[in-house]
Amino acid sequence: MDELAHCLHYLAGQHVLTLCTRHGDEFWAANCFYAVDNENISFWLMTEPSTQHGRLMVASPSVVGTVSTQTESVSQLQGIQFEGVIALAQGDTGQQGLEAYQQRFPIAKQKSAPLWQLQINRLKMTDNQLGFGTKLLWQRP
Repeated sequence: MDELAHCLHYLAGQHVLTLCTRHGDEFWAANCFYAVDNENISFWLMTEPSTQHGRLMVASPSVVGTVSTQTESVSQLQGIQFEGVIALAQGDTGQQGLEAYQQRFPIAKQKSAPLWQLQINRLKMTDNQLGFGTKLLWQRP
């Protein structure tokens, strides 16, 4: 099984991630809509740098987070934990990301919040649909 492909397929079917940020002794978590960039193994998300999590991301771009399916059945549990680095999207890559994000969330065409690229450096997926306690791991080379 191609573990990365399995994780990306799962992420494409979800739309909200929990982003955890930190700088010094200050921590914050936020839920964000996202689009996946399979080519660059990244998330695209929109948020203002003035939000609490935005301020922390600017100060310290290393972030972690999760994406999970809400289910009451343990046998159906699926979710991803990730670690990465986030930055404001720029240039041609940023324009491609904006187009992908707006295609996924057309309402974003009316919003002026900046687009961010979260480069995923490590993924860990728990997928009980493949067998209880199954873990899939990927790390950027």
